[in-house]
Amino acid sequence: MKRLKCIIIFILVIIILPGCSIATNEEKKLSNEEWIEDINYLDNTLKSNHPDLFKYISQEKWDKSIDTLKSDVNNLSDKDTSLRIAQIITSIGDVHTFTDILNLLVPIGEENIDNEDIVEFPIKVEYFKDGLRVVECDSKYKEILGYKLISINEVDTNEIIRKISTLMSHDYGNEQFAKEQSKKYMNVYEILRFLDIIDENGAEYVLENDNNEKIELKLNPLKNKDINYVSLDTKEFKTNEKPQNESDFYWYKFFPEDDTLFLKFNRCSSNTVSGISDTQKETYPNIYDFLDRLMNEIDNGDFNKLVIDVRENPGGSPKVVDAMIETLKYRVNIEDKNLFVITGKRTGSAAVEFADKFQDHLGATVVGEETGGSINLFNTLNEVITLPNSKLDIASSYYFKNRKNGYIGGLKPDVVIKQTYQNYLYGTDDCYEYIRTLKVD
Repeated sequence: MKRLKCIIIFILVIIILPGCSIATNEEKKLSNEEWIEDINYLDNTLKSNHPDLFKYISQEKWDKSIDTLKSDVNNLSDKDTSLRIAQIITSIGDVHTFTDILNLLVPIGEENIDNEDIVEFPIKVEYFKDGLRVVECDSKYKEILGYKLISINEVDTNEIIRKISTLMSHDYGNEQFAKEQSKKYMNVYEILRFLDIIDENGAEYVLENDNNEKIELKLNPLKNKDINYVSLDTKEFKTNEKPQNESDFYWYKFFPEDDTLFLKFNRCSSNTVSGISDTQKETYPNIYDFLDRLMNEIDNGDFNKLVIDVRENPGGSPKVVDAMIETLKYRVNIEDKNLFVITGKRTGSAAVEFADKFQDHLGATVVGEETGGSINLFNTLNEVITLPNSKLDIASSYYFKNRKNGYIGGLKPDVVIKQTYQNYLYGTDDCYEYIRTLKVD
């Protein structure tokens, strides 16, 4: 009873804390005719340039969505029209045909929006095995760190993620990347307002602790710069502890206590690939130099398991993938090694190809979650469509890459492992822990 009384007091304190209501209504700067010109330009250009616009959506449905938007522009703000365009683009089912969601929040006529000026609710969440939990919040609400987020304005989190996913380009038949992206935008005022999840009166958040006790918070949106974010107190995963002088793109580390060589592969890129700037060439690592060092470690090291982690790898150049795979396959005898690759929602594009080849060509066991990118997917060569009046930029795919006939979705792991909250707190990486404790010959 005493505990319940404390919770009730906590609720009341939070509800009466002063908030700051942000007015985000703006004057409409583009005329209806200018927006219609933009929508027609988008429609005609994608029909002309996209490799297979109607692979996953019928032309009838596409044309209807275009016509409906044109008839609605008179009643929409500039931001709402931009977000409706994002929903149309998402309907293609192509992660590489997309627009940057934050760019849609930039007022017409301005070049960008600073992160600190984004209007948001002061709560950030992360996925765990048992749902979404608060990992960051304003310091005045720090008691809710670690709580499960149940709903916002009586809309449950699964439905919120589904709604936000309509704005996040993702591959057909694969919701993983959309879920990952949607989580990041769950606190953005304009997105929640556009999707009719919240209104101008703020939002009522329902959260739950590990004793199944629920609390309700009445929150108002604030500019990011006015929020004092604090984070969960957690221990660092040893699988995230990069050695000194190594690149964020890829690095390796020997864990003698586990008899394991661990390779973090975060980007499929190199200063040797085409299409990068001179500045990037100066700052990017060289994949061939890295592979020489890695092969020397493999040749001379004494370990039983080789683990490659691509959970944070969004993709990049297939040539880097080929260099990695071919080097491991032909330059070193690793048949007696036990091979593993760890995947997750953020594993995309070329990194999916790497995990797939590592599994198929070298017999690796895939551990983790289905990849955010799909096996068969549209690919891009940085083609950009700029709408003439709003100046919105839309990246467009160039060709379709069919790796496995008829396959829909991302690479499915051999062993599904989702991170638990308690282990996250104590710095235990559940995917690596599974591999570490697995008994192998």
